[in-house]
Amino acid sequence: MKLLYLTETNLRDRLFIRDLVSNFKLEEKAILIHDTFGGTIRDTRFVTKRISALMSESMIYNNAFSAEQRDMFSFDNDDNLLVNSPFIDKLLPTIQLLIIGPVIKKAGESQLIHALELVKASRQQLPVSETIVFTDNPLSPLGAKNAIISNQSEAEKWTGVYEEEKNAIQLALELYPARLASPMNYSS
Repeated sequence: MKLLYLTETNLRDRLFIRDLVSNFKLEEKAILIHDTFGGTIRDTRFVTKRISALMSESMIYNNAFSAEQRDMFSFDNDDNLLVNSPFIDKLLPTIQLLIIGPVIKKAGESQLIHALELVKASRQQLPVSETIVFTDNPLSPLGAKNAIISNQSEAEKWTGVYEEEKNAIQLALELYPARLASPMNYSS
């Protein structure tokens, strides 16, 4: 399965979201995890549902959840993040895309969690074949290259050429190996 990660910068760009939805052609099942939005649980949940609605309008079978719903993600007694793999396995046969927002229950209360924690836990506990992150500027030539960041020297090489995409390159390095793509070519 593919794992897509959207940053708040990606979420704030309407053209990015439009292109992401329009170009969704993944044959493999996919999970999309997005960053928090607006700094509130309410805004973040709204974005999760909005992405789902846009995907549905484009006839992409999907389902959207906050990480806390149905205990999709939870913490064990040692504060390790656990993925409810059986539940996800049950969902995926009937949909193409699972959208997950970074709202989780901790100590009985809903709270925002950094989405990177969800991404890292998913990569460790689910059969993820590829992680895709997106450039901050959807028209960046770096995104058009579909570069794979798998070590520090590759990250330094791309940062030297595309300084303006330093944050996206560092994110890909943190999640290495990860592919840096644009919303126009991530499905190819």
